[in-house]
Amino acid sequence: MTDTKALAIFCKTPEKGFVKTRLAASVGDQKALEIYLDLLNITDEETRSFSSSLYLFVTSSIEDSVEKMQSILQQQDLFTDPKTKFVIQQGEDLGQKMSAAFKKLFKNHQSVVLIGCDLPDLTSALISKAFDALQSNDVVIGPSCDGGYYLIGLNKETPDLFKEISWSTEKVLNQTLEKAERLSLKVQLLDQLRDIDTLEDLHFSKLK
Repeated sequence: MTDTKALAIFCKTPEKGFVKTRLAASVGDQKALEIYLDLLNITDEETRSFSSSLYLFVTSSIEDSVEKMQSILQQQDLFTDPKTKFVIQQGEDLGQKMSAAFKKLFKNHQSVVLIGCDLPDLTSALISKAFDALQSNDVVIGPSCDGGYYLIGLNKETPDLFKEISWSTEKVLNQTLEKAERLSLKVQLLDQLRDIDTLEDLHFSKLK
């Protein structure tokens, strides 16, 4: 085992018309892309200081190789740190993709935190707080204002936690907490944050 801790970031390659589609319905594809690039920059800056293993799980509408996706991001001067490992997301829905990511990382790590990349208020301190919480909890979750979550951390592979969840709805957090209770998992919640999915989210954020 190399590092005991691993941080996983889920992101899409910055392609016009592929990212932030709900927001794009209000502001247009180009503006949505610019906002997404801003969010990727924040994520890159706040995770760069993470001292242990860092994995970027990427997906694309057009590219099928991890090298091409890495090139697209690094052409934007994003995630250029040599320690960042690029991985293609595997699975049909978000739950399957997250479960597959945890399965992969628990082969070499003891605690794993997974985050999205659409958080204007993401900080390195918040990520450290998540790992600290895993010292005395089975699960740590960062709830988002839309009823989902922006962060989830585990101490062991727990595939059932990602099954039978109504992804991309306001039910995600509650269903996940109910599932954790049925699995007898001890959960700690972090501060609630707002991710950027809609025009309303954008109005509440520091992004313009």
